[in-house]
Amino acid sequence: MARRLPKKIARTTAAAGSWLALVAATSLGHAADTLQTEIRAKGLGEGAYRLVVQSYDEADGALPGRGARPVGSTQRAVTADELREGVRVNLVELRGGETEQGSSPVVVAWIEAGQPDLEFDGRRARPQPGSKYGVARRGASGQAVAIKLDKVAV
Repeated sequence: MARRLPKKIARTTAAAGSWLALVAATSLGHAADTLQTEIRAKGLGEGAYRLVVQSYDEADGALPGRGARPVGSTQRAVTADELREGVRVNLVELRGGETEQGSSPVVVAWIEAGQPDLEFDGRRARPQPGSKYGVARRGASGQAVAIKLDKVAV
């Protein structure tokens, strides 16, 4: 007889749709969560881009500073056509405890020309001057966060 996963783990795994989400949920339990995002951008030149997506618990609803530490991050290669249509990205978030009441957690996404540098899944990356980026407040658990890359980093 097949064993069933607890509801929280099954929901997390289905939402993220990845082996990493399954490993995180089964080994870390409530310290791991998944976040769904959809990123869009217009007015881009053709070519390959590096898309970086990070989530932060303590960012006061604004672009986090250089010293801020993301609770979730990922990066991948995308094209201008994909970004015009919308790119869905799932993050696995790892945190020590619950998100603090009254905080304004955010999700930040940006693109840079070129291919991803797969070291540390983009956790240490920060937008470079000239990068197109977007910031959105994270909604309720289970809701996808929509981010438009409509600002330019200085």
